[in-house]
Amino acid sequence: MKTNLLRPLFDAGKLWQGNTETTIEVTDTGFPELNTQLCSHGWPAHMLIEFLTDDFFSAPMQCALATWRSQKDARWIAFVNPPLTPCTERLMQEDIDTEKVDVIHVPTDQFAWCLEQLALAESTRSIIAWETETLTSTQLRRLQLACQRGQTQLFLVRQLTHRHQASPAPVRVSMNPSITDVEITIFKQPGTNTRPPVVIPSELSWIQKPSPARRTTCVTQDSSRLH
Repeated sequence: MKTNLLRPLFDAGKLWQGNTETTIEVTDTGFPELNTQLCSHGWPAHMLIEFLTDDFFSAPMQCALATWRSQKDARWIAFVNPPLTPCTERLMQEDIDTEKVDVIHVPTDQFAWCLEQLALAESTRSIIAWETETLTSTQLRRLQLACQRGQTQLFLVRQLTHRHQASPAPVRVSMNPSITDVEITIFKQPGTNTRPPVVIPSELSWIQKPSPARRTTCVTQDSSRLH
């Protein structure tokens, strides 16, 4: 039966309708103009978020850093298969505890498994991972469920060519960097269509410096413990 046929009963108070709105916990993106383009005014805190870009390091790292800067969470941050080593000094400048940062290198065929275990771990607050193999819809769906269960935020960096392919990730954004700025377009999020692009200043200081991130871990599926 169509809902409009029931409207007189709802209006007369003879039929009750539950609240269909869902409150989503969010984290500040660090950019007010970007917050306004997100339906919840921030990145969902416990979801899979896709960053699709041809700039595989600077732009994604800039957005992740801006988010972590605003968080007060004692749990771990994980970098999985980063193409370059994050700079410890820069993390410290942003008041990020480098004792709670892991740089993890995992074989390509165990990439999805590693992300799922990290997302499920109660000690992980946020992950940024660089796709080393094209994940299937089933694998992406498992990662989204793992984020919800483990209350973990996962930024998955993928090639821009994946933009036109379907994905179960609730939030998908494209990033087009230039020398001076980064154009960010939110083309998928709950409850709304593509929003106008947002431009933020570009930052190119994430290239490796003498001191790498605090720990580097090599993980295989035989490992019995993940942070």
